[in-house]
Amino acid sequence: MKGFQKIGGCAAVIQGLAFVALLLIIFGFEIPQGLGPGADTAKEIAVAASSPTPFLITNLLVMLFSITIILITLALRERMQDGAPNQMRLAVLAASISSALFLANGVVSFTGYPPIVALPDTAAVSAYRGLSAVTNGLLLAAIFAAGLNLRLIGWAALSTKGLPAQLSYLLVLAGVVAVLSFVVSIFGLVGPVLNVVFSLWLG
Repeated sequence: MKGFQKIGGCAAVIQGLAFVALLLIIFGFEIPQGLGPGADTAKEIAVAASSPTPFLITNLLVMLFSITIILITLALRERMQDGAPNQMRLAVLAASISSALFLANGVVSFTGYPPIVALPDTAAVSAYRGLSAVTNGLLLAAIFAAGLNLRLIGWAALSTKGLPAQLSYLLVLAGVVAVLSFVVSIFGLVGPVLNVVFSLWLG
């Protein structure tokens, strides 16, 4: 195994564990609190003010994804670029776009939400909704680009046999789910589960 592939393998394991942590926050904290799509903004602000730690951890995890997606893709390019050079070049490009968007989402959320939840109620609701529109857009765009990245990697793996066939098909499936997550809301929960499986398997 070449040197960078070891780094990519470690990044994949870290990414898988990060997605496990994200799922624990979603199912162990957010859903029991009644948070998620369509939740009342005032309630979200109240929960964020009283229990900020899960929100901060989520933002840090998103920033971590901006690192792992690049390391994983570069390691896979090293493995498969001879057999699928064009797909892997495009995969690196998609990973770079996704990484920048994940980082922007995490930083804006990490620095923007804490001051907002400390504002008076009316001002907080208005500002929270405005910032949420920005961060949600950044996150969905990042996931879309990550989905393109996964589809390209999966197709490259199938054509080069650089990864097990089942893992290659799983990468393609995860890519399709990610690309469609901005129009099919349930995919927002299915995607992280698929990410846990393929990340740990890949690592």
